[in-house]
Amino acid sequence: MLNIALSGNQSLFEELWEYIVENYFSVDLPYLENFTVKSNALVSIRMVIIGITIGIIVASISTLYSKRYLGDFVRKIVYEECFDKDSAKTLYDLGYLKSPGVRGAVKTGGTLWRWVRCVEEDEFVTEINKKREEFEELHKGEKKPPKFKAPEFVRDCNTMHFYIPKEKTYAAEIKFDKQGANIGSVLLVSLAALILCAFACYIVPDAIKLVDNFITVVGRG
Repeated sequence: MLNIALSGNQSLFEELWEYIVENYFSVDLPYLENFTVKSNALVSIRMVIIGITIGIIVASISTLYSKRYLGDFVRKIVYEECFDKDSAKTLYDLGYLKSPGVRGAVKTGGTLWRWVRCVEEDEFVTEINKKREEFEELHKGEKKPPKFKAPEFVRDCNTMHFYIPKEKTYAAEIKFDKQGANIGSVLLVSLAALILCAFACYIVPDAIKLVDNFITVVGRG
């Protein structure tokens, strides 16, 4: 019974895929007098357009997440006046200890680390640089000195202290300004992108035919 159900589902998916390909990705080419365009090329163009559309939608969602969700964390640091090592605070102090998004962001780094600093990581880097200098001095003059292997800093979200250098606070607030970043704007951008995508996908064959007609008219003239 299980095998029958699985084969039935697979057949259904195959039929659905064939329907999608036939109706949305196959291209009916018009008759062209002056040049030949392969159907595969038009399908590739359509795929590129769809890919760009998906990229625009993903980028708008990412911007919303960055400016609203991570931006709240950045604004909280500025509000609490965490501008140096002495005033730095933990996620618990800032009220984000149980926030999975913020914990993930500070653990993996990324764009956030251009603005937010960690006291423990700063001290770790300073210590590693000191050890590197001592290591290089120790092996100075050797023909093939060994390579210094620096350990990785392990980010502990429960104990790290965060701050934003005061000279970077204005730029950080501009970067994570939430004005205009809302669900409505994301929906609007996504809808506009989908409409333009549909328009571009279905106008490509007509545009090629228009170029072909133009060449014909010019040639006869």
